[in-house]
Amino acid sequence: MITRITTLIVATFFSLSLLIAQQNVEVKKMSLTEAITFAKQNNANLKNARLDETLSKKSVNELLANGLPQANAELSYNHNIDIPVTPFPDFITPSIIGANKAYFGLVPTKEYIPGAPIPVAFGQKNSANTSLTIGQLLFDGTFFLGVKAAKEYVKLSTLTTRKSEIDVETDVTKAYYFVLINEERMTQINKSISLIEKSLSDLRETYKAGLVEKIDLERLELSYSNAIILRDQLKDGISISYQILKMNMGAKMNDSIQLLEKLNELSNQLSADFDLNGGDYSKRIEYQMTEQGLRLNKLDRKRYLTAYMPTITAFASLGRNTFATNFSDLGTNWYPSTIVGGKISLPVFDGFRKHAQTQKASINIEKTENIKKYLETAIELERFNAKTTYLRTKNQVVVQKKNIELAEQIYTRAQIKLKEGVGSSTELLLAESDLKNAQTNYLSTLYDLMVAQLNVKKSIGY
Repeated sequence: MITRITTLIVATFFSLSLLIAQQNVEVKKMSLTEAITFAKQNNANLKNARLDETLSKKSVNELLANGLPQANAELSYNHNIDIPVTPFPDFITPSIIGANKAYFGLVPTKEYIPGAPIPVAFGQKNSANTSLTIGQLLFDGTFFLGVKAAKEYVKLSTLTTRKSEIDVETDVTKAYYFVLINEERMTQINKSISLIEKSLSDLRETYKAGLVEKIDLERLELSYSNAIILRDQLKDGISISYQILKMNMGAKMNDSIQLLEKLNELSNQLSADFDLNGGDYSKRIEYQMTEQGLRLNKLDRKRYLTAYMPTITAFASLGRNTFATNFSDLGTNWYPSTIVGGKISLPVFDGFRKHAQTQKASINIEKTENIKKYLETAIELERFNAKTTYLRTKNQVVVQKKNIELAEQIYTRAQIKLKEGVGSSTELLLAESDLKNAQTNYLSTLYDLMVAQLNVKKSIGY
């Protein structure tokens, strides 16, 4: 019994904690512009695009480092357990034999065999060396072109980031529109439920008076039940559309968002003035990226051509050496070693490697030029489709709005007729169905128009 009471207390405390936490969740109120700004700061794909842009800039610094002086310091110590032995030509023994014979009349007691080398040990048991080597690249055609290509690649990364921003802005805008459309659908279905409830109330009174049949009442009750089910389904749809919006924005899934703008406010902006026939290829970010890729391919080919030029480097080395038989005496005397020099490397024959690389680069240039031409055609087609869709849906919105007005009039007359006992529930339900379809069609067409305007602006690089 005590265990059950304890469990109940813990569960109650946990439930209250969750309730308080939910009440303390901050509701973020956002206009469309604020949602786009938030997305540009928090969208994961856009963050990675900016990181890639930063990486490309770091690559330029990395490449530039190869043209700066390269300095390396080194300190080494060697202990010779066995001092290296070198066979040395014996020029001492013949001299001694000759001197003894000339000055003292002495001759060797053993026969001397000329040409036998003498093993001689050079060096000390302990040695140490310290050095500083400095190298400088004086000329390398591929290096300078590589730096230029890296800077052009940074421009391509910047364009890629801009394209990601455009994609994020488009996705967030569409998701924002979709939430507003669903919320407007909820408003309409609530109005529809209110109308059905009123008709149902009136019909019950008419049924009690014996002016309508029971089947008419049952049909309207069934319609009311279906409307309630549809409303519950739409609630889930609204929740899902909010989650999609938060995902595109880069917000947390448990964040609470409230949209400040209404559908009619944004739909009124659809008449904003912009040139349907405007724009040129250079305004499209995809076209700019293709042109930048073409520049990189041309630099790539030029880099392979300059690889036939010589490479010139200079270097200087400053060193100090010390030797000693005993480790304690190491460092008593230091002996300098200084070297200054240069090197010229000229490629002579590489098995036609650079020739093949140059041909590959030329093929890549031709491929990119073909892509550029195809993109021009694709942009023209995209503009035509976007313009056609926009003009068609713009006219359809006007027609669908009139259809709603007409359907509302028909529904009102059907209500009056049923209430007066001269109509039927079938006629009312048919009118209600037509009204729902008209409202649904209008909202769907309105969403299509809002998306079509986005597509038009995107196609002309607006």
